[in-house]
Amino acid sequence: MMMKMTQGLLAVVALLLPLHGYAASFDCAKAKTWAEKTVCSTKQLSSLDELLAASFKKALASTDDKAALKAEQVAWLIAERDVCIDVACLKAAYTSRLAALNEMIANAEESTEPDSEEVVGWYKAIAKPSLTVRDSAAVTGKKLGNVPYDGKVKVLALTDKTDSIGGRDGTWVKIEWQGKTAYTFDAFLEKLAVDNKQPDEPETDTAGKTLVGVIASYECGDNCYLTITDKQGVPHSGLCSAPLCDAWNEVAEMPATFKNKKVKATVGTGIQYDGGGNVMGEMDAFETLTLLK
Repeated sequence: MMMKMTQGLLAVVALLLPLHGYAASFDCAKAKTWAEKTVCSTKQLSSLDELLAASFKKALASTDDKAALKAEQVAWLIAERDVCIDVACLKAAYTSRLAALNEMIANAEESTEPDSEEVVGWYKAIAKPSLTVRDSAAVTGKKLGNVPYDGKVKVLALTDKTDSIGGRDGTWVKIEWQGKTAYTFDAFLEKLAVDNKQPDEPETDTAGKTLVGVIASYECGDNCYLTITDKQGVPHSGLCSAPLCDAWNEVAEMPATFKNKKVKATVGTGIQYDGGGNVMGEMDAFETLTLLK
């Protein structure tokens, strides 16, 4: 008899104890409505509530009309969630609201991304002394060559690979390189005007002048470029069109013995061509090179 009474009391106590509470986006100790209490006592609903809170916060950050979204969320709580009388209804309410918020977030992100068609076109390199070209959209990609400062490059498409290089945030882009596709970082590119695809004047106007310095580098892409560092340590890049360059351009390689050699160069204007032989524009060109001792 005593055993049965004890069991009965334990059963009553168990019924009086609160249900197990799961984490939710609100304080379950202050839950008032049936819906709130059910969310707190149902693991799956509690998880959905936390996901909804995170999505709402992200959607709020992506919209300009925050007051309207807050009012919409309150309306959903009152007219959809809190009218539910069973768990299935709550799951459906949370799922549909999550879908609506996530669609709002996706649309906002899509509107801030540049149109791929707007990205395509001719650009000039603004990296000094040159911009690296790789075989994949990452700094770990194999280096294929360099585009000198103010050199032109044709961008074919935007990739989904973002990065931060040299303190600049940007996106990797697919470009045309020696008749094939390659990749470079757009934070060091500046788009050229559609009606005037010529690069802006270089910061130091060297065309028609004589330059004395040392050979810093030689790179070939669709064109071959030489970089000479002057006495002040300023690099000057241009097309390697001097007679001395002819043999190098033929094999797209400068003998290593010429690097750091002191030279005097006359600077003129040359024409850049793409892999298909089409004119890309003009830039500085080293028309003569004289080795100095």
